[in-house]
Amino acid sequence: MTAYSEAQPGQTFTFTGSEDIFETHYGIPVTALGEGESLLALGHLTDRHTLAVTSAFHRRVWGCRILPSRELDDLIHFGTRGLWILPVRSDSADSYGWEYKESDAGDRYAQAVTLIDVEWLADEDAAIQSECPACGKPSRSTRSDTGPGRSGWGNYHRCRACDHHWPAVPVHPARLEKEGRWTATPEGSCFACSCLPGLPRTAGCTIELDPVIGQPLCSCCRAEHSPTVWQQLAAVAYGTVSWADTRDEHRDRWLYSEALRGIAPAQAAQAWTQRVVTAGCRTASRPTA
Repeated sequence: MTAYSEAQPGQTFTFTGSEDIFETHYGIPVTALGEGESLLALGHLTDRHTLAVTSAFHRRVWGCRILPSRELDDLIHFGTRGLWILPVRSDSADSYGWEYKESDAGDRYAQAVTLIDVEWLADEDAAIQSECPACGKPSRSTRSDTGPGRSGWGNYHRCRACDHHWPAVPVHPARLEKEGRWTATPEGSCFACSCLPGLPRTAGCTIELDPVIGQPLCSCCRAEHSPTVWQQLAAVAYGTVSWADTRDEHRDRWLYSEALRGIAPAQAAQAWTQRVVTAGCRTASRPTA
């Protein structure tokens, strides 16, 4: 039978599993189809191998972990099909150089594969381990979410023991070039969350100059902390965030969320510094393979 690399457009061939398009997990060759909405594995897999290959592909290739969900419960019964295909070399610019046609088991050159629908699976990225500030339990994954304090999306850990959410520490590689920095708080917006007069957090939210810290605060943010806490937050450089550095944004989110838990901003700032150091050490010691 013609090999993948030797097949001409329109010609059928057989996958060996050693092609560059495949990743091997638990001895099973698997590749993503389309925009990643499906996985194609060689052979008819058992339920256990289907779940193992799906989890390993997400974790090792896409760098994320699958979350328990209704879609994961239904993956075996409704999202997995064992079929026979005839791989065909394609000359279309919209394909990966090949496509397949479904066939019957008795057809000549038919190849057994398992098609796994992963489009609707919920996932979270694999991140550096971080201990929950509320109960101390470790978490190694994050999800993109919004949190108190700085507006916008960021990576947050979620404690599986107590359900507390806290911002992850972004780990940046060393850079030789100097990046530009500018404030992330537009003129006239809230100093704490950056909501604008035309885009308030709630329908009745208004922005006024706070006499204690000399910065504009919206009514929502002002009500969440006492004047003393706002003074302490300003004293530890809350609000000096710049768009060029995600660590500044997440530090703001950390200080704000810890203040909501009753932790003094000075103590929270010290804890954040220690977390940055710890995350850097864990990143350096983590295997790259």
